[in-house]
Amino acid sequence: MEGRCHCGAVQVTAPDDAAGVIACHCEDCQRLHGNFFALLAAPASAVRWSGEDHVRWYDSSPSARRAFCDRCGSRLAKQANGSDRVLLSAGLFGPLTGRTIVRHLSKDRHPAWYTVEGA
Repeated sequence: MEGRCHCGAVQVTAPDDAAGVIACHCEDCQRLHGNFFALLAAPASAVRWSGEDHVRWYDSSPSARRAFCDRCGSRLAKQANGSDRVLLSAGLFGPLTGRTIVRHLSKDRHPAWYTVEGA
């Protein structure tokens, strides 16, 4: 699968067998994305970046780091400290034909203006 940030300065390639879409409803994701964060989990070793000089990683909490494009601000990824998996923004890949939300994280913390299945 191939994706890119909004301005195209950063491109990312992820394996076709990356997990289905995971939706995180935690407060950090709500503040950073203006909504829940839709992501794909993939082995970090299988993800390929181009335009890496525009990828900025920062420590977003004591337990994780996040990446964004320094040209357009697109949110790119999240990775837990010590994890061999990276969580890639699903929106980078455009329409993900055949992909659906397979898991909700922190669904009990979603805002009142939308509902989550099973919440």
